[in-house]
Amino acid sequence: MDQIKKVVPGKVQQEKGNRKKFKIFKDKSHESDISIEILGEGEYLVEKLSVEGLPETMNDGNKIRWFTNFSVKKGNAYINEKFYVSIPDGGDSRLVIYDGNGNPYYYTGEIKNNTFVLTDGDPAAGWVP
Repeated sequence: MDQIKKVVPGKVQQEKGNRKKFKIFKDKSHESDISIEILGEGEYLVEKLSVEGLPETMNDGNKIRWFTNFSVKKGNAYINEKFYVSIPDGGDSRLVIYDGNGNPYYYTGEIKNNTFVLTDGDPAAGWVP
């Protein structure tokens, strides 16, 4: 089942004086605030999306706790360029990303100081367990 992308208005704030940094605020109590920093040049549209309708479990049966869902566009298209995502500490949980292709996967890259790199402009993020 594909997730229906529902924009949650009023949940994104661009950093004053920096067109590349954005804070994305939680919508539901179980979500978390995150920050992103885009590395490319140009004008970007960042939107908070609802976590409703995202998969509830991984293929291995582990339950996913989604803490954010957002999109980054340049023009009318989702970006496919490197950007940093700063998230709350997940403790011993594994980071899960839901990509623009509709597949949840365990993030295997480095998470340093609660920050990691993505290139997909249509991600959701969660923890397992």
